[in-house]
Amino acid sequence: MMTLPAKQVVRRVREAGVVGAGGAGFPTYKKLETQVQHVIANGAECEPLLQKDRQTMLQDRAAFLRGLAIVRDVTRAQTVTIAVKRKNADVVEGLRQDAQAEGFEVLVYDDVYPAGDEYILVYEITGRQIPPGGIPLAVGAVVDNVETIVNIARAVDGQPVTEKYLTICGEVRRPVTTVVPVGARIADCLEHLAGGWTTPDPVVLTGGLMMGGVARSLSDPVTKNMGGLIVLPSDHYLVRRKTQTRETYTRIGHGQCDQCSLCTELCPRYILGYPIEPHRVMRTLLMTGEARQRGSLWAQYCCECNVCSLIACPEQLDPKSICVDAKRLLREHGLGRTAAELRTLFREPHPVRKGREIPIKTLYTRLGLTPYDRPAPFQRFDWQPQSVTLPLAAHVGAPAQAIVQSGDRVRRGDVIGTVADDQLGCPIHASIDGRVTALTQQAIEITA
Repeated sequence: MMTLPAKQVVRRVREAGVVGAGGAGFPTYKKLETQVQHVIANGAECEPLLQKDRQTMLQDRAAFLRGLAIVRDVTRAQTVTIAVKRKNADVVEGLRQDAQAEGFEVLVYDDVYPAGDEYILVYEITGRQIPPGGIPLAVGAVVDNVETIVNIARAVDGQPVTEKYLTICGEVRRPVTTVVPVGARIADCLEHLAGGWTTPDPVVLTGGLMMGGVARSLSDPVTKNMGGLIVLPSDHYLVRRKTQTRETYTRIGHGQCDQCSLCTELCPRYILGYPIEPHRVMRTLLMTGEARQRGSLWAQYCCECNVCSLIACPEQLDPKSICVDAKRLLREHGLGRTAAELRTLFREPHPVRKGREIPIKTLYTRLGLTPYDRPAPFQRFDWQPQSVTLPLAAHVGAPAQAIVQSGDRVRRGDVIGTVADDQLGCPIHASIDGRVTALTQQAIEITA
């Protein structure tokens, strides 16, 4: 399949600015610099309401399969698995013949949350547990989002990442899944592509309802790793929970946690065998000094999936945020589990793990999402925003350094920011034709 040398493929993937399209934005070329046994295409899309991975596989089927073959050849993987949820099994059926011709396998996972967690996928497919705090490479696996894999295929053809698959849903007139230029303003996407919002005081959740954040402003840009824009009214339960201040959730947790331990019993990482126990972290709200630091170690391997806060806790407390704060404390003091501790605490997966996974339908009911469970069909628009804002630090690693100046004319695909070869990171590219109209240490603005 692959005709270019592996090193040249890796170089092209870096130069094209390919980063993880469904998570933190890790530069993809680093995953291709090693040899592994397993390649996993993550199409599980476990966040409620999002459909962008489904549409990526439907709309860019040929590029997806070609990109997957490229990853296999570069890493010399022995097995390739496409992982989807049962709700998208029909997509895999359409791919199955071509996938089988390439020797690709398929995992159809139950409609549960958070099935898209790479720790879960790696265990289900390889039978091996990623070491605590480790990455799939530690057990001979590479996991990439399906949109990332499409971008790899395009990168080998010399096409940089300038656009993004996105589901726009919730309180909008026309839920839709589409492709937008990277850097387009959230407000422009809502207005021009989804018909505008249908609530007087909209709040936009970016990336996902469970793990995504709240947009600071409707002027925020769409980034390469953003999976969706979910519009909710300002008084929605999820908005209130996600915008609660640290002082508030700490004070309430300090006074109301009764140590029932449901947050731990339902924690996906705990039942997979990892030493993460949110109920013990909640105890640290009553502690100071060394006792608090030691108690915070039970938060070290939290993946921030929000099951504890949004599903498990009967008091509607916020163990996830308490764990995030505890991890910050650990970093500040340079603390972590010792190898001896991990040998004792890291276990085999819980024998009733499957019975504790959270059905997606439960999320819809518990989180007040049923009214928004509507189709968001794919539509490609002949639309270009008047301006885009391209953050220089929209990926893991060193931020890009601008190589353009205010007033410069650029064309879509031009490199406008670079990262030194010896640093983790990758370039950014103009996503529209236009002129550089603003340049700061944080971002480059281009106006058509």
